[in-house]
Amino acid sequence: MKHFFLSIYFLFLVNFTWSQEVTKDSVTYTENLVSLNDNDMTFVKRLIELGDSLFFELKQPDEAFKYYLGGYDYLVNDAELNLKIGQCYLASVTEEKSLAIPYFLKALALNHGQKDPELYYNLGQAYHYDEQWDKALTYYKKAKLNMKNSEMRKVNKRIEEVIYGKKAYANPQKNIIVRNLGPQVNSKYSDFCPLIDAAERDLYFTSRRHEFRSDNPDIRTHLYESIYFSQRKDFKNWTTPYPSGHPLNDDGHTATVSISMDGSEMILYREGHLWISYKENTSWSKPKKLPNTINSVYVETSACLNYSMDTLYYVSSNEDLSMGGLDIFMSVKGQDGRWKRGKTLGHVINTEYDEEGVALSRDGNTLYFSSRGHDSMGGYDVFKSTKDFQGNWSTPVNLGAPINSPHDDVYFMMRANGRHAYYSSSRKGGYGEKDIYRITIIDHQKEFSLAKKDIDFLLLNKDSINTKHTPSDIDHLKEVRETALNATVDMLKTLFQVSTSQIE
Repeated sequence: MKHFFLSIYFLFLVNFTWSQEVTKDSVTYTENLVSLNDNDMTFVKRLIELGDSLFFELKQPDEAFKYYLGGYDYLVNDAELNLKIGQCYLASVTEEKSLAIPYFLKALALNHGQKDPELYYNLGQAYHYDEQWDKALTYYKKAKLNMKNSEMRKVNKRIEEVIYGKKAYANPQKNIIVRNLGPQVNSKYSDFCPLIDAAERDLYFTSRRHEFRSDNPDIRTHLYESIYFSQRKDFKNWTTPYPSGHPLNDDGHTATVSISMDGSEMILYREGHLWISYKENTSWSKPKKLPNTINSVYVETSACLNYSMDTLYYVSSNEDLSMGGLDIFMSVKGQDGRWKRGKTLGHVINTEYDEEGVALSRDGNTLYFSSRGHDSMGGYDVFKSTKDFQGNWSTPVNLGAPINSPHDDVYFMMRANGRHAYYSSSRKGGYGEKDIYRITIIDHQKEFSLAKKDIDFLLLNKDSINTKHTPSDIDHLKEVRETALNATVDMLKTLFQVSTSQIE
Protein backbone atom coordinates (compact mmCIF):
# COMPACT_ATOMS: atom_id res chain seq x y z
CA MET A 1 0.00 0.00 0.00
CA LYS A 2 2.92 2.31 0.79
CA HIS A 3 4.29 1.82 -2.73
CA PHE A 4 0.88 2.66 -4.19
CA PHE A 5 0.71 6.10 -2.57
CA LEU A 6 4.36 6.77 -3.40
CA SER A 7 3.49 6.06 -7.02
CA ILE A 8 0.68 8.61 -6.89
CA TYR A 9 3.03 11.22 -5.45
CA PHE A 10 5.69 10.47 -8.04
CA LEU A 11 3.15 10.70 -10.84
CA PHE A 12 2.27 14.22 -9.72
CA LEU A 13 5.92 15.17 -10.13
CA VAL A 14 6.32 13.43 -13.48
CA ASN A 15 3.12 14.98 -14.84
CA PHE A 16 4.48 18.42 -14.01
CA THR A 17 7.85 17.62 -15.60
CA TRP A 18 6.28 16.22 -18.77
CA SER A 19 3.99 19.22 -19.06
CA GLN A 20 7.14 21.35 -19.32
CA GLU A 21 9.00 19.06 -21.76
CA VAL A 22 6.42 17.74 -24.23
CA THR A 23 5.80 19.94 -27.27
CA LYS A 24 2.97 19.85 -29.75
CA ASP A 25 5.33 18.46 -32.39
CA SER A 26 6.39 15.46 -30.29
CA VAL A 27 4.95 12.87 -32.63
CA THR A 28 7.75 10.31 -32.51
CA TYR A 29 9.35 8.88 -29.41
CA THR A 30 12.62 10.37 -28.18
CA GLU A 31 15.04 8.57 -25.91
CA ASN A 32 16.07 11.68 -23.93
CA LEU A 33 12.72 13.35 -23.31
CA VAL A 34 13.25 12.96 -19.55
CA SER A 35 16.64 12.09 -18.04
CA LEU A 36 16.26 9.05 -15.78
CA ASN A 37 18.96 7.43 -13.68
CA ASP A 38 19.04 3.76 -12.80
CA ASN A 39 16.87 4.23 -9.73
CA ASP A 40 14.28 6.13 -11.72
CA MET A 41 13.91 3.18 -14.09
CA THR A 42 11.94 1.48 -11.34
CA PHE A 43 9.20 4.02 -12.04
CA VAL A 44 9.20 3.10 -15.74
CA LYS A 45 8.85 -0.54 -14.81
CA ARG A 46 6.01 0.43 -12.50
CA LEU A 47 4.21 2.01 -15.47
CA ILE A 48 4.55 -1.23 -17.38
CA GLU A 49 3.19 -3.20 -14.42
CA LEU A 50 0.17 -0.91 -14.24
CA GLY A 51 -0.33 -1.40 -17.96
CA ASP A 52 -0.19 -5.15 -17.42
CA SER A 53 -2.86 -4.94 -14.71
CA LEU A 54 -5.12 -2.91 -16.97
CA PHE A 55 -4.61 -5.11 -20.01
CA PHE A 56 -4.44 -8.64 -18.70
CA GLU A 57 -6.49 -8.47 -15.50
CA LEU A 58 -8.99 -5.62 -15.95
CA LYS A 59 -9.29 -6.08 -19.75
CA GLN A 60 -8.86 -2.37 -20.49
CA PRO A 61 -6.51 -2.16 -23.51
CA ASP A 62 -7.46 1.44 -24.30
CA GLU A 63 -6.10 2.54 -20.94
CA ALA A 64 -3.24 0.04 -20.78
CA PHE A 65 -1.44 1.21 -23.91
CA LYS A 66 -1.18 4.75 -22.47
CA TYR A 67 0.94 3.35 -19.65
CA TYR A 68 2.93 1.17 -22.01
CA LEU A 69 3.64 4.16 -24.24
CA GLY A 70 4.57 6.22 -21.20
CA GLY A 71 7.52 3.91 -20.61
CA TYR A 72 8.21 3.05 -24.24
CA ASP A 73 10.91 5.71 -24.77
CA TYR A 74 13.11 3.92 -22.25
CA LEU A 75 12.31 0.36 -23.34
CA VAL A 76 12.03 0.91 -27.07
CA ASN A 77 14.08 -2.20 -27.80
CA ASP A 78 12.08 -4.47 -25.52
CA ALA A 79 10.44 -7.06 -27.77
CA GLU A 80 7.85 -8.02 -25.16
CA LEU A 81 6.72 -4.41 -24.66
CA ASN A 82 6.40 -3.89 -28.42
CA LEU A 83 4.28 -7.02 -28.58
CA LYS A 84 2.04 -5.83 -25.73
CA ILE A 85 1.48 -2.42 -27.33
CA GLY A 86 0.58 -4.05 -30.62
CA GLN A 87 -1.85 -6.38 -28.88
CA CYS A 88 -3.43 -3.41 -27.11
CA TYR A 89 -4.10 -1.74 -30.44
CA LEU A 90 -5.63 -4.94 -31.79
CA ALA A 91 -7.94 -5.17 -28.76
CA SER A 92 -8.67 -1.43 -28.59
CA VAL A 93 -12.18 -0.04 -28.98
CA THR A 94 -11.04 3.52 -29.74
CA GLU A 95 -7.90 3.17 -31.87
CA GLU A 96 -7.19 2.00 -35.41
CA LYS A 97 -6.04 -1.61 -35.27
CA SER A 98 -3.54 -1.03 -38.07
CA LEU A 99 -1.50 1.09 -35.61
CA ALA A 100 -0.34 -2.24 -34.18
CA ILE A 101 1.72 -3.06 -37.28
CA PRO A 102 4.94 -1.08 -36.56
CA TYR A 103 5.11 -2.43 -33.00
CA PHE A 104 4.70 -6.03 -34.17
CA LEU A 105 7.33 -5.50 -36.86
CA LYS A 106 9.68 -4.02 -34.23
CA ALA A 107 9.08 -7.02 -31.96
CA LEU A 108 9.73 -9.34 -34.89
CA ALA A 109 13.03 -7.62 -35.68
CA LEU A 110 14.09 -7.80 -32.03
CA ASN A 111 13.40 -11.55 -31.96
CA HIS A 112 16.41 -12.06 -34.27
CA GLY A 113 14.84 -14.81 -36.36
CA GLN A 114 13.16 -16.60 -33.47
CA LYS A 115 9.92 -18.14 -34.72
CA ASP A 116 6.99 -16.93 -32.62
CA PRO A 117 3.61 -18.21 -33.87
CA GLU A 118 1.70 -15.78 -31.65
CA LEU A 119 3.57 -12.81 -33.11
CA TYR A 120 3.10 -14.09 -36.66
CA TYR A 121 -0.60 -14.54 -36.00
CA ASN A 122 -0.91 -11.05 -34.49
CA LEU A 123 0.84 -9.55 -37.51
CA GLY A 124 -1.51 -11.47 -39.77
CA GLN A 125 -4.46 -10.01 -37.87
CA ALA A 126 -3.12 -6.46 -38.10
CA TYR A 127 -2.59 -6.71 -41.86
CA HIS A 128 -5.96 -8.45 -42.18
CA TYR A 129 -7.71 -5.53 -40.48
CA ASP A 130 -5.72 -3.13 -42.66
CA GLU A 131 -6.99 -4.91 -45.79
CA GLN A 132 -3.45 -5.88 -46.84
CA TRP A 133 -4.56 -9.31 -47.90
CA ASP A 134 -1.29 -10.70 -49.25
CA LYS A 135 0.75 -9.73 -46.20
CA ALA A 136 -1.96 -11.08 -43.91
CA LEU A 137 -1.89 -14.38 -45.75
CA THR A 138 1.90 -14.53 -45.51
CA TYR A 139 1.97 -14.16 -41.73
CA TYR A 140 -1.01 -16.43 -41.12
CA LYS A 141 0.82 -19.15 -43.06
CA LYS A 142 3.98 -18.54 -41.05
CA ALA A 143 1.96 -18.83 -37.85
CA LYS A 144 0.43 -22.07 -39.10
CA LEU A 145 3.87 -23.63 -39.60
CA ASN A 146 4.69 -23.19 -35.91
CA MET A 147 1.31 -23.41 -34.19
CA LYS A 148 0.06 -26.18 -31.98
CA ASN A 149 -2.44 -28.57 -33.56
CA SER A 150 -5.11 -27.28 -31.17
CA GLU A 151 -4.84 -23.81 -32.75
CA MET A 152 -4.80 -24.90 -36.40
CA ARG A 153 -8.55 -24.48 -36.79
CA LYS A 154 -8.30 -20.83 -35.75
CA VAL A 155 -5.59 -19.89 -38.23
CA ASN A 156 -7.19 -21.92 -41.05
CA LYS A 157 -10.38 -19.90 -40.56
CA ARG A 158 -8.41 -16.66 -40.85
CA ILE A 159 -6.74 -17.87 -44.04
CA GLU A 160 -10.14 -18.65 -45.57
CA GLU A 161 -11.36 -15.16 -44.61
CA VAL A 162 -8.37 -13.49 -46.25
CA ILE A 163 -8.83 -15.46 -49.47
CA TYR A 164 -12.51 -14.56 -49.63
CA GLY A 165 -11.88 -10.92 -48.65
CA LYS A 166 -9.23 -10.42 -51.32
CA LYS A 167 -11.62 -11.74 -53.95
CA ALA A 168 -14.54 -9.60 -52.71
CA TYR A 169 -12.46 -6.40 -52.57
CA ALA A 170 -11.22 -7.02 -56.12
CA ASN A 171 -14.84 -6.97 -57.36
CA PRO A 172 -16.81 -4.42 -55.28
CA GLN A 173 -20.42 -3.67 -56.12
CA LYS A 174 -20.34 -0.34 -57.92
CA ASN A 175 -24.01 0.45 -57.31
CA ILE A 176 -23.48 0.57 -53.54
CA ILE A 177 -22.62 3.73 -51.61
CA VAL A 178 -21.66 3.37 -47.94
CA ARG A 179 -21.64 6.62 -46.00
CA ASN A 180 -20.62 7.20 -42.40
CA LEU A 181 -23.24 9.28 -40.56
CA GLY A 182 -20.37 11.37 -39.28
CA PRO A 183 -19.31 12.83 -35.92
CA GLN A 184 -22.75 14.36 -35.47
CA VAL A 185 -23.99 10.84 -34.65
CA ASN A 186 -20.94 8.66 -34.06
CA SER A 187 -18.49 8.90 -31.17
CA LYS A 188 -15.07 7.47 -30.41
CA TYR A 189 -16.79 4.62 -28.59
CA SER A 190 -19.19 1.99 -29.91
CA ASP A 191 -22.35 3.19 -31.70
CA PHE A 192 -24.46 0.43 -33.16
CA CYS A 193 -27.81 -1.21 -33.94
CA PRO A 194 -29.55 1.74 -35.66
CA LEU A 195 -33.36 1.74 -35.74
CA ILE A 196 -34.97 4.27 -38.06
CA ASP A 197 -38.55 5.10 -38.95
CA ALA A 198 -40.05 4.80 -42.43
CA ALA A 199 -39.42 8.47 -43.20
CA GLU A 200 -35.77 8.15 -42.08
CA ARG A 201 -36.14 11.07 -39.68
CA ASP A 202 -36.06 9.48 -36.22
CA LEU A 203 -32.99 7.44 -35.33
CA TYR A 204 -32.61 5.29 -32.22
CA PHE A 205 -29.32 3.52 -31.63
CA THR A 206 -27.16 2.02 -28.91
CA SER A 207 -23.99 3.69 -27.69
CA ARG A 208 -21.32 2.96 -25.12
CA ARG A 209 -20.04 6.52 -25.16
CA HIS A 210 -18.76 7.87 -21.89
CA GLU A 211 -16.85 10.89 -20.70
CA PHE A 212 -14.85 10.33 -17.52
CA ARG A 213 -16.28 12.24 -14.60
CA SER A 214 -14.45 13.53 -11.52
CA ASP A 215 -17.20 12.19 -9.27
CA ASN A 216 -17.01 8.66 -10.65
CA PRO A 217 -13.71 7.91 -12.39
CA ASP A 218 -14.58 4.27 -13.04
CA ILE A 219 -12.80 3.14 -16.20
CA ARG A 220 -15.35 0.38 -16.73
CA THR A 221 -18.51 2.50 -16.88
CA HIS A 222 -18.05 3.33 -20.57
CA LEU A 223 -18.99 -0.29 -21.27
CA TYR A 224 -22.60 0.33 -20.26
CA GLU A 225 -24.98 0.43 -23.20
CA SER A 226 -27.70 3.07 -23.45
CA ILE A 227 -30.24 4.03 -26.10
CA TYR A 228 -29.66 7.36 -27.84
CA PHE A 229 -31.95 9.38 -30.09
CA SER A 230 -31.23 11.70 -33.03
CA GLN A 231 -33.30 13.32 -35.77
CA ARG A 232 -32.39 14.07 -39.34
CA LYS A 233 -32.26 17.82 -39.96
CA ASP A 234 -31.86 17.65 -43.74
CA PHE A 235 -30.69 15.20 -46.37
CA LYS A 236 -27.36 14.58 -44.63
CA ASN A 237 -27.19 16.30 -41.22
CA TRP A 238 -28.40 14.93 -37.88
CA THR A 239 -29.07 16.52 -34.52
CA THR A 240 -26.73 15.84 -31.61
CA PRO A 241 -27.78 12.51 -30.05
CA TYR A 242 -28.99 12.41 -26.47
CA PRO A 243 -29.95 9.53 -24.14
CA SER A 244 -33.58 8.52 -24.47
CA GLY A 245 -34.04 8.46 -20.71
CA HIS A 246 -36.62 6.45 -18.81
CA PRO A 247 -38.43 4.20 -19.41
CA LEU A 248 -36.30 2.97 -22.34
CA ASN A 249 -33.01 3.33 -20.46
CA ASP A 250 -32.32 2.19 -16.93
CA ASP A 251 -29.25 1.98 -14.69
CA GLY A 252 -27.85 -1.09 -16.43
CA HIS A 253 -27.33 -2.25 -20.01
CA THR A 254 -30.14 -1.28 -22.36
CA ALA A 255 -29.75 -1.61 -26.11
CA THR A 256 -31.83 -1.21 -29.24
CA VAL A 257 -32.77 -4.46 -30.99
CA SER A 258 -35.46 -3.74 -33.60
CA ILE A 259 -38.47 -1.63 -34.37
CA SER A 260 -41.69 -2.64 -36.12
CA MET A 261 -42.39 -1.46 -39.67
CA ASP A 262 -44.92 1.10 -38.45
CA GLY A 263 -42.67 2.28 -35.61
CA SER A 264 -45.15 1.37 -32.89
CA GLU A 265 -43.20 -1.41 -31.16
CA MET A 266 -39.56 -1.49 -30.13
CA ILE A 267 -37.71 -4.57 -28.96
CA LEU A 268 -34.89 -3.92 -26.48
CA TYR A 269 -32.05 -5.86 -24.95
CA ARG A 270 -31.86 -5.74 -21.18
CA GLU A 271 -30.51 -8.10 -18.50
CA GLY A 272 -29.49 -10.63 -21.13
CA HIS A 273 -32.97 -10.95 -22.62
CA LEU A 274 -35.47 -9.37 -25.01
CA TRP A 275 -38.02 -6.81 -23.87
CA ILE A 276 -40.72 -4.89 -25.75
CA SER A 277 -41.97 -1.31 -25.48
CA TYR A 278 -44.97 0.29 -27.21
CA LYS A 279 -45.15 3.83 -28.51
CA GLU A 280 -47.94 5.82 -26.88
CA ASN A 281 -48.38 9.13 -28.69
CA THR A 282 -44.84 10.53 -28.55
CA SER A 283 -43.50 8.48 -25.63
CA TRP A 284 -42.60 4.85 -25.03
CA SER A 285 -44.20 2.55 -22.48
CA LYS A 286 -42.29 0.78 -19.72
CA PRO A 287 -40.59 -2.23 -21.37
CA LYS A 288 -41.99 -5.68 -20.66
CA LYS A 289 -40.00 -8.87 -20.86
CA LEU A 290 -40.96 -11.20 -23.71
CA PRO A 291 -42.34 -14.60 -22.58
CA ASN A 292 -40.26 -17.62 -21.63
CA THR A 293 -41.16 -19.32 -24.90
CA ILE A 294 -38.67 -16.83 -26.41
CA ASN A 295 -36.41 -15.80 -23.53
CA SER A 296 -34.54 -18.70 -21.94
CA VAL A 297 -32.05 -19.27 -19.15
CA TYR A 298 -29.44 -18.38 -21.77
CA VAL A 299 -28.86 -15.01 -23.51
CA GLU A 300 -31.06 -13.52 -26.22
CA THR A 301 -29.45 -10.61 -28.06
CA SER A 302 -31.25 -9.69 -31.26
CA ALA A 303 -34.69 -9.97 -32.87
CA CYS A 304 -37.03 -8.64 -35.56
CA LEU A 305 -40.76 -8.80 -36.29
CA ASN A 306 -42.32 -9.40 -39.67
CA TYR A 307 -44.70 -6.83 -41.18
CA SER A 308 -47.84 -8.48 -39.77
CA MET A 309 -46.10 -8.77 -36.37
CA ASP A 310 -47.02 -12.43 -35.92
CA THR A 311 -43.57 -13.96 -36.55
CA LEU A 312 -40.47 -13.18 -34.53
CA TYR A 313 -36.93 -14.08 -35.57
CA TYR A 314 -34.44 -13.82 -32.74
CA VAL A 315 -30.90 -14.71 -31.71
CA SER A 316 -30.16 -16.88 -28.69
CA SER A 317 -27.21 -18.69 -27.13
CA ASN A 318 -29.49 -21.59 -26.17
CA GLU A 319 -26.93 -24.36 -25.70
CA ASP A 320 -29.57 -27.08 -25.90
CA LEU A 321 -30.58 -26.13 -29.44
CA SER A 322 -27.79 -24.04 -30.99
CA MET A 323 -25.11 -25.31 -33.35
CA GLY A 324 -22.55 -23.20 -31.52
CA GLY A 325 -22.54 -19.80 -29.87
CA LEU A 326 -25.38 -17.53 -31.00
CA ASP A 327 -27.97 -18.96 -33.40
CA ILE A 328 -31.13 -17.65 -35.08
CA PHE A 329 -34.53 -18.95 -33.97
CA MET A 330 -38.12 -18.31 -34.99
CA SER A 331 -41.32 -18.02 -32.93
CA VAL A 332 -44.88 -17.73 -34.27
CA LYS A 333 -47.78 -16.06 -32.50
CA GLY A 334 -50.73 -18.43 -32.00
CA GLN A 335 -54.40 -17.63 -32.48
CA ASP A 336 -54.61 -16.96 -28.75
CA GLY A 337 -52.07 -14.14 -29.17
CA ARG A 338 -49.31 -15.99 -27.31
CA TRP A 339 -45.85 -16.60 -28.71
CA LYS A 340 -45.06 -20.27 -29.30
CA ARG A 341 -41.80 -21.86 -28.28
CA GLY A 342 -38.97 -20.87 -30.60
CA LYS A 343 -37.43 -23.25 -33.12
CA THR A 344 -33.97 -23.05 -34.66
CA LEU A 345 -33.69 -22.11 -38.33
CA GLY A 346 -31.30 -25.03 -38.75
CA HIS A 347 -27.93 -25.61 -40.32
CA VAL A 348 -28.63 -23.74 -43.57
CA ILE A 349 -28.71 -20.42 -41.69
CA ASN A 350 -26.83 -21.21 -38.49
CA THR A 351 -23.18 -22.24 -38.21
CA GLU A 352 -20.81 -23.38 -35.51
CA TYR A 353 -19.83 -19.72 -35.20
CA ASP A 354 -21.96 -16.79 -33.99
CA GLU A 355 -24.92 -15.35 -35.87
CA GLU A 356 -26.24 -11.92 -34.87
CA GLY A 357 -28.28 -8.87 -35.95
CA VAL A 358 -31.26 -10.51 -37.65
CA ALA A 359 -33.60 -8.40 -39.84
CA LEU A 360 -36.33 -8.93 -42.47
CA SER A 361 -37.37 -7.36 -45.75
CA ARG A 362 -40.84 -5.80 -45.87
CA ASP A 363 -42.38 -8.85 -47.56
CA GLY A 364 -40.76 -11.19 -45.03
CA ASN A 365 -39.13 -13.32 -47.72
CA THR A 366 -35.56 -12.08 -47.33
CA LEU A 367 -33.67 -12.59 -44.10
CA TYR A 368 -30.66 -10.40 -43.39
CA PHE A 369 -28.24 -11.33 -40.63
CA SER A 370 -24.58 -11.20 -39.68
CA SER A 371 -22.39 -14.22 -39.14
CA ARG A 372 -18.82 -15.06 -38.26
CA GLY A 373 -19.27 -18.26 -40.25
CA HIS A 374 -20.30 -19.01 -43.85
CA ASP A 375 -18.04 -17.13 -46.32
CA SER A 376 -17.00 -14.30 -44.02
CA MET A 377 -14.06 -12.03 -44.85
CA GLY A 378 -13.40 -11.41 -41.14
CA GLY A 379 -15.44 -10.73 -38.02
CA TYR A 380 -19.18 -10.47 -38.65
CA ASP A 381 -20.28 -10.12 -42.28
CA VAL A 382 -23.80 -9.34 -43.47
CA PHE A 383 -25.57 -12.14 -45.35
CA LYS A 384 -28.97 -12.58 -46.93
CA SER A 385 -31.15 -15.63 -47.49
CA THR A 386 -34.46 -15.89 -49.34
CA LYS A 387 -37.44 -18.06 -48.50
CA ASP A 388 -39.17 -20.18 -51.16
CA PHE A 389 -42.90 -20.98 -51.37
CA GLN A 390 -42.40 -24.00 -49.10
CA GLY A 391 -40.83 -21.87 -46.37
CA ASN A 392 -37.26 -23.11 -46.91
CA TRP A 393 -34.37 -20.69 -46.64
CA SER A 394 -31.70 -20.56 -49.35
CA THR A 395 -27.96 -20.82 -48.74
CA PRO A 396 -26.88 -17.43 -47.32
CA VAL A 397 -25.05 -15.09 -49.69
CA ASN A 398 -22.41 -12.63 -48.51
CA LEU A 399 -23.41 -9.05 -49.43
CA GLY A 400 -19.79 -8.46 -50.44
CA ALA A 401 -17.78 -5.26 -50.65
CA PRO A 402 -18.17 -2.41 -49.95
CA ILE A 403 -20.85 -3.41 -47.39
CA ASN A 404 -18.68 -5.99 -45.66
CA SER A 405 -15.10 -5.59 -44.44
CA PRO A 406 -12.53 -7.56 -42.38
CA HIS A 407 -14.07 -5.93 -39.29
CA ASP A 408 -17.48 -6.48 -37.68
CA ASP A 409 -20.36 -5.49 -39.98
CA VAL A 410 -23.61 -6.09 -38.17
CA TYR A 411 -27.18 -4.97 -37.36
CA PHE A 412 -28.15 -4.44 -40.98
CA MET A 413 -31.59 -2.85 -41.40
CA MET A 414 -33.12 -2.50 -44.89
CA ARG A 415 -35.65 0.27 -45.39
CA ALA A 416 -39.02 -0.46 -46.97
CA ASN A 417 -38.12 1.36 -50.21
CA GLY A 418 -35.30 -1.10 -50.86
CA ARG A 419 -32.93 1.74 -51.70
CA HIS A 420 -31.48 2.46 -48.28
CA ALA A 421 -30.18 0.43 -45.39
CA TYR A 422 -28.48 1.25 -42.10
CA TYR A 423 -26.00 -0.82 -40.18
CA SER A 424 -22.98 -0.75 -37.86
CA SER A 425 -19.40 -1.37 -38.83
CA SER A 426 -16.04 -1.20 -37.09
CA ARG A 427 -14.18 -0.76 -40.39
CA LYS A 428 -11.14 1.41 -41.04
CA GLY A 429 -11.62 5.16 -41.07
CA GLY A 430 -14.42 5.28 -38.53
CA TYR A 431 -14.69 7.44 -35.46
CA GLY A 432 -14.83 4.66 -32.85
CA GLU A 433 -15.15 0.95 -32.17
CA LYS A 434 -18.34 0.75 -34.24
CA ASP A 435 -19.96 3.49 -36.29
CA ILE A 436 -23.38 3.77 -37.91
CA TYR A 437 -23.46 3.89 -41.70
CA ARG A 438 -26.14 4.54 -44.30
CA ILE A 439 -26.11 2.36 -47.40
CA THR A 440 -27.57 3.59 -50.69
CA ILE A 441 -28.40 0.99 -53.32
CA ILE A 442 -28.63 2.46 -56.81
CA ASP A 443 -30.99 0.28 -58.86
CA HIS A 444 -30.65 1.32 -62.50
CA GLN A 445 -33.77 -0.68 -63.39
CA LYS A 446 -36.02 1.61 -61.34
CA GLU A 447 -36.73 5.31 -61.61
CA PHE A 448 -35.72 7.54 -58.74
CA SER A 449 -38.55 8.96 -56.68
CA LEU A 450 -36.35 11.39 -54.79
CA ALA A 451 -35.89 15.12 -54.59
CA LYS A 452 -33.13 16.53 -56.78
CA LYS A 453 -31.00 17.47 -53.79
CA ASP A 454 -31.13 13.85 -52.59
CA ILE A 455 -30.08 12.59 -56.02
CA ASP A 456 -27.19 15.07 -56.07
CA PHE A 457 -26.23 13.89 -52.58
CA LEU A 458 -26.23 10.23 -53.65
CA LEU A 459 -24.13 10.79 -56.73
CA LEU A 460 -21.67 13.17 -55.11
CA ASN A 461 -21.27 11.23 -51.88
CA LYS A 462 -17.69 11.63 -50.68
CA ASP A 463 -17.74 8.30 -48.86
CA SER A 464 -18.21 6.19 -51.98
CA ILE A 465 -16.37 2.96 -52.60
CA ASN A 466 -13.61 4.82 -54.42
CA THR A 467 -12.66 7.08 -51.52
CA LYS A 468 -11.75 6.60 -47.90
CA HIS A 469 -13.00 8.55 -44.91
CA THR A 470 -10.27 9.96 -42.72
CA PRO A 471 -11.17 11.11 -39.20
CA SER A 472 -9.97 14.57 -38.30
CA ASP A 473 -8.04 13.36 -35.24
CA ILE A 474 -6.20 10.47 -36.85
CA ASP A 475 -2.82 11.36 -35.30
CA HIS A 476 -3.31 9.10 -32.31
CA LEU A 477 0.38 8.77 -31.48
CA LYS A 478 0.84 12.53 -31.25
CA GLU A 479 -2.03 12.75 -28.79
CA VAL A 480 -0.60 9.87 -26.79
CA ARG A 481 2.86 11.45 -26.55
CA GLU A 482 1.41 14.76 -25.40
CA THR A 483 -0.73 13.20 -22.68
CA ALA A 484 1.00 9.92 -21.91
CA LEU A 485 1.35 10.63 -18.22
CA ASN A 486 -1.33 13.26 -17.71
CA ALA A 487 -4.36 12.47 -15.60
CA THR A 488 -2.78 9.25 -14.34
CA VAL A 489 -3.60 10.01 -10.73
CA ASP A 490 -7.32 9.50 -11.32
CA MET A 491 -6.54 6.26 -13.10
CA LEU A 492 -4.49 5.02 -10.18
CA LYS A 493 -7.32 5.91 -7.83
CA THR A 494 -9.62 3.89 -10.02
CA LEU A 495 -7.30 0.91 -9.92
CA PHE A 496 -7.19 1.22 -6.17
CA GLN A 497 -11.00 1.32 -5.93
CA VAL A 498 -11.63 -1.48 -8.39
CA SER A 499 -8.91 -3.98 -7.70
CA THR A 500 -6.37 -3.13 -5.03
CA SER A 501 -4.99 -6.62 -5.11
CA GLN A 502 -3.99 -6.37 -8.76
CA ILE A 503 -1.69 -3.41 -8.21
CA GLU A 504 -0.10 -4.39 -4.95
